[in-house]
Amino acid sequence: MGSTVKIDETDLKIIKMLTQNARFSLREIATVVKMSPSSVRNRMKSLVDLGVIKRYTLEVDHRKIGFEIQVVVLVTSKPSESDRLNLALKGYDEITEVLRTSGPANFICKVRIRDITELTKFITGALEKLNGVERIETMFILPQDD
Repeated sequence: MGSTVKIDETDLKIIKMLTQNARFSLREIATVVKMSPSSVRNRMKSLVDLGVIKRYTLEVDHRKIGFEIQVVVLVTSKPSESDRLNLALKGYDEITEVLRTSGPANFICKVRIRDITELTKFITGALEKLNGVERIETMFILPQDD
């Protein structure tokens, strides 16, 4: 289990702002938390050093770059193949996230793909051929009205 680190209300405000928009400037954050930009920078560095902030990310509208379909793929594996399969799943560009789970499926994979033809090729040409895969189920994620 993860250990809890000591952070205060100011740290929580900084984290909340960065979660909403990682591109907030130090000056914008400093104004909200009522600190100098250099103090905010030091706080952010400390949060990174403590492992509270793991990375700064980018949110992309995948549909605008041709990846129209998002699918949740449930993968059930043979128990003896679970660790190896976890590594294999993380190696595919089509899979944007792999979650190891308990319950009927061992893995939940988020998959971004251009079209149904590509999805079919990915499932039948790649996933079904992985050693240790016992079962694959797919669920399409419906687009949100943004």
